Amino acid sequence: MENILQAGFCCQEIQPPLGLNIPGYYHARPAEGTADPLHMRAAAFACGDEKAVIFNVESIGIRTAAFDIIKTHVAKACDISEDAIFINCVHSHTAFRILPVKDVEDLLDLFMLRLYMQFADVAKLAFEDLKPATVLTAAGEAKDIAFVRRYRMADGTVRTNPPVRDPNIVAPVDTPDEQLRMVRILREGAKEICMLHFGTHADTVGGHYFCPDWPGYLVQQFNAALENKVETMFLLGCEGNCGTRNPITPAKRPPKGVELAKYMARQLTGVALRIYDRAKPVAGDVLRVAHTYVQVGKNAWDPEKLPQVEELVKLYREGGEHAPGLDKYPDLHYREALRINANLSRPEFFDLRISGVRIGDVSFIGLPGEPFSTIGMDIAEQSMAPFTVVTACTNGHEGYYPDVKAYGEPGYCYEKATSPFASDCATHLISGALTVLKELNQ
Repeated sequence: MENILQAGFCCQEIQPPLGLNIPGYYHARPAEGTADPLHMRAAAFACGDEKAVIFNVESIGIRTAAFDIIKTHVAKACDISEDAIFINCVHSHTAFRILPVKDVEDLLDLFMLRLYMQFADVAKLAFEDLKPATVLTAAGEAKDIAFVRRYRMADGTVRTNPPVRDPNIVAPVDTPDEQLRMVRILREGAKEICMLHFGTHADTVGGHYFCPDWPGYLVQQFNAALENKVETMFLLGCEGNCGTRNPITPAKRPPKGVELAKYMARQLTGVALRIYDRAKPVAGDVLRVAHTYVQVGKNAWDPEKLPQVEELVKLYREGGEHAPGLDKYPDLHYREALRINANLSRPEFFDLRISGVRIGDVSFIGLPGEPFSTIGMDIAEQSMAPFTVVTACTNGHEGYYPDVKAYGEPGYCYEKATSPFASDCATHLISGALTVLKELNQ
């Protein structure tokens, strides 16, 4: 069969039920309504005998066990390989988590069953929309939009999200990835598909109403700016250590809420529009998929602290995040205690899936959780592909992946304290990603 790239698209609204818990914080948030609808988008690709589908889902994340169920449904519905399915979630903190079904009489599980079928439907409709396509790429600097969350303090410790204008802040200890990447897919006789890629937390809204946060508004605003002649989808970059606030020199902007999300989207839409017409054609006559698994150990703990861990976990379960006594141990935060307690029953090693899709000169790498920005930048820098897009929260959402240096820094670092993974997790992710890239591009 001739190697002519074809691409199709489908978008559907997701309708989670009221009362469903909105995850992302350490307290329950039953949904009371919808501020703006959540969506599932799929771009389907075919070239020769190969097929693949890339999803953009306005969800906080997808558990690996749920991905394993969904990939079976999608593969069967579309007659494609299970390896050819790439599900990226935007990590909105006002959405839902995609979970494996446990009890079909439960409200959450009934919604999940419907969602599984929607994945298959959206993918099938995207494949039915296939048109001959060409690929263009572009990248531009998006300054002062993503900010690191970890800062060196005057006492030498490192702190996550210190107070705004705290005089004890010395300097940031990380570097955000300030590149906005764009993949344009021009289709014969159909709307263009435009993929936008950027990495920082989608946590600007809060509250009890479903909302896609700034990634959803970015899609809306970019589509509107181009007179709705494009079908836009967003892919989340590596953002485990990045947020949207600058505690040193905060800019004038709306307070936390929908208007802040729209403000963020306007900043990124401006960057995207500047690079849109600069996009250059690249090869698009190859379609390949690949994946590998890396084994990562557990984040270590001090066995002598286990009685304290048991005590803090009990206090949290009985009284929530504001329970009296949770701060009684200066060297053990209750969130770290929750992680240690969870790791006690976990296997010795985690098998983490790293997924890849190559479309011509563009290689997509998906990591199953929230890697630090430095991990994504290291993978892209070492990649042999002409254009590399490294995504977080893809085909799994299993926790934070700090870089190596973060584990040795003094002080309370939220990401290090709550990550279930050993201090060499970044090394394994980078090595695994490069293995997948080599397979895609050999």
